[in-house]
Amino acid sequence: MWARSLTHRVSIISYRAGELVEILFLIVMWTALYHDQALIGGYTLPEMITYVLIGNLVTIVTRNFLSDFMAHEIRDGTLSIFVVKPLTYFRYAMTREFGRVSLPFVFSLVTQVLLIAVFFKHLVAFSSFAHILLFVLMVVLAFVIELLIAYLVGTIAFWTDEVDGIYTTISRLKRFISGGYFPLSLLPIVYVKISLALPFAYSFFVPTQLYLGKISIREGLIGIGVQCIWIMLLYLFICLVWRRGTRRYEGVGI
Repeated sequence: MWARSLTHRVSIISYRAGELVEILFLIVMWTALYHDQALIGGYTLPEMITYVLIGNLVTIVTRNFLSDFMAHEIRDGTLSIFVVKPLTYFRYAMTREFGRVSLPFVFSLVTQVLLIAVFFKHLVAFSSFAHILLFVLMVVLAFVIELLIAYLVGTIAFWTDEVDGIYTTISRLKRFISGGYFPLSLLPIVYVKISLALPFAYSFFVPTQLYLGKISIREGLIGIGVQCIWIMLLYLFICLVWRRGTRRYEGVGI
């Protein structure tokens, strides 16, 4: 898997370079906004820098490229050998994705850790070990949710040849809804409640709030419960969409 990933090393490096520029832009922007004030929305500048860096670390840990992989296999007919046993393909796709993203993950993780080291003296330490343990559990569940969402997006290839544009649109929307550009707490409370009812905030905003100690252990456990509900709902939806999709699957590449 690593050999295959190395053939796309230029894309990996370019993609990560763009991410780093975006992160640095956010840090510079927030630093400028804090020029004449100590607090913005209840956050100090060190807390905001921590929010950006830790939140993007969570994004790196939870992201994947499963939808593109699935769309390719649906288009070229590879899926045909699995089509009568959908759950077998589900396990196959999930297992293969672990290997496929390992090199990009390691590269992104190393560069993100180095970036955190650069701003280390400006960061806020985690509030308690209980918070950090819940933080880790939430990130693990967020990883599962992101895989399931990507799997769902991949099944769109049953109805259309390309999913890249759709996935890019969904990714940008998810980043906004998850609090990737600014803390959701800066928005009206109604918007925050809606976001917390959806799964996206648990891949950026809520874990960073846990890390910073801005939400209690009880609230974190409620968030874990929401994630578990979404995992079940997404899996059920995948089963439904898979059945509908395989009915019209033609195995063109075979």
